[in-house]
Amino acid sequence: MKKFLIFSMLFLYGCATPHAGFEVEQLRTNEVLGAGYEKLDGKLYRIFCGGNGYASYQFVKDNCMQNTAKFVNDNGYQYFSMLANTGDTDKSTGGYVSNGVFVPYEIVKHAQYYTIMFLTKNETKTASNFYKVSDYYTPEEKNKD
Repeated sequence: MKKFLIFSMLFLYGCATPHAGFEVEQLRTNEVLGAGYEKLDGKLYRIFCGGNGYASYQFVKDNCMQNTAKFVNDNGYQYFSMLANTGDTDKSTGGYVSNGVFVPYEIVKHAQYYTIMFLTKNETKTASNFYKVSDYYTPEEKNKD
């Protein structure tokens, strides 16, 4: 009876496989990146971009700059200053049993946090560092139908 119980438990665990939560085709888009913002004061914002376990650090970093530039453009500015820039990596491990064999896995998620301030062209003359939106983001032209 004890062997049957152990076999049954292993069989049930073997059927449990990890699920990514999205289709692989979506990896070709920015669907692996979550982004958000928080208004701190006036033209000051905190930007967050985080990838899932399929997004590399470079992918998260590049796309966060693009999303930040788009956010600045959507708010009517063409320049921004980055007051703080931090990155974070979160590793989690786990595993599952398949055909009676334990299969370990590790999920690595990267994130970027920016504190930015919108700048006018005039303000860029006195800013110690600033970024130009067009270097990171090009708005799509709207249909002229």
